[in-house]
Amino acid sequence: MAVMESTEQLISLMRNWHKTIKSRNRSKSANLREEVYAALQAGDFKDVAWNGYLLLDARYDLLMGHVVLAEEKLLQLQPDKLFDLQAFFYYCFLALVKFHRKEYLAAVDLFEKAESYMHAVNDEDEHAGLHYNKAMQFYYLDINALSSFHLEKAIAIYEKNPTYKLKVANCKSLQGLNQIDLREFEKAETNLVEALSIAASEGQEDLAVVCQFNLGLMYHKQQADAKGISYLQQAIEYPDHPLYIQALYTLTRSLYILERTEEAESYYRTGIEVCEERNNQEYYWQFAILWSKYIDHNSMNDVYGAAIPYFKEHGLFHLMRTHARDYSQHLWDTQQSDTFPYYHKLSLSNEFQ
Repeated sequence: MAVMESTEQLISLMRNWHKTIKSRNRSKSANLREEVYAALQAGDFKDVAWNGYLLLDARYDLLMGHVVLAEEKLLQLQPDKLFDLQAFFYYCFLALVKFHRKEYLAAVDLFEKAESYMHAVNDEDEHAGLHYNKAMQFYYLDINALSSFHLEKAIAIYEKNPTYKLKVANCKSLQGLNQIDLREFEKAETNLVEALSIAASEGQEDLAVVCQFNLGLMYHKQQADAKGISYLQQAIEYPDHPLYIQALYTLTRSLYILERTEEAESYYRTGIEVCEERNNQEYYWQFAILWSKYIDHNSMNDVYGAAIPYFKEHGLFHLMRTHARDYSQHLWDTQQSDTFPYYHKLSLSNEFQ
């Protein structure tokens, strides 16, 4: 009986560790990791307990950004020798490794393998989380209908429990992005504004910035840039946020479009400085393109002529096509017929890899 009580305590401790990892609390996760390991070392536990530890330790590595280490630990396990519940997490965590590497099709396949073990999972949070993660992969694969389908399933589960309010907001934020791609702008606005309201009320600055950026982007795609300015200005108040440079670029572009040139140039200078400091060539060239397009037209041939090959060389084919389309129109308008065919062909390229 004493051993059983000890096992139950260990299981409880490991569940708390997993919850803390999912909440992205790095310091508390590190402390619980040490507690779990110490408990395993002190007790007499079977391999199944150590397998559980290895699984969660790999998930902890993902939280800390150690993708290679996480994969190495997962590959030490044999899924066919794990309990069904452990096999569920094994495939989920390995799918997250693929997601971090932008191997979205492989991630979908692994999440579907995890789904075959769903019968062993009693926690509805995990059911909803699986749907959310599948939705994320489908979004990045530009399969918006399937992404929306899984988000609706996740939201239906999360909304049953008031403590999952932020998870509902995350789902609605991603749903808004799907709806932007589908040009369902009214639905997108409703979801993004609702997600932003929840994030603000819960003091979740990270999610709030995401929603603010997405709203700014949505209004730009509607050619309603003026509506997005305030959201983007709020988003750039957090220079350490991963979306900072993108938000700064989107704000600068919108201000140029609105002919608020003096404001745009101020943000342009900041953008160039930040890109140089952080060695972000992708956005350095996009800021440079804004300058040549709206301010120094004489530099367009030089800037586009350097930027577009950079995008192509580094696999940024969406940017290559977008800016080649823009530049080929300029070449056509200015009757530069010698170079127009090349850039027009690039703008129609179907390269994806």
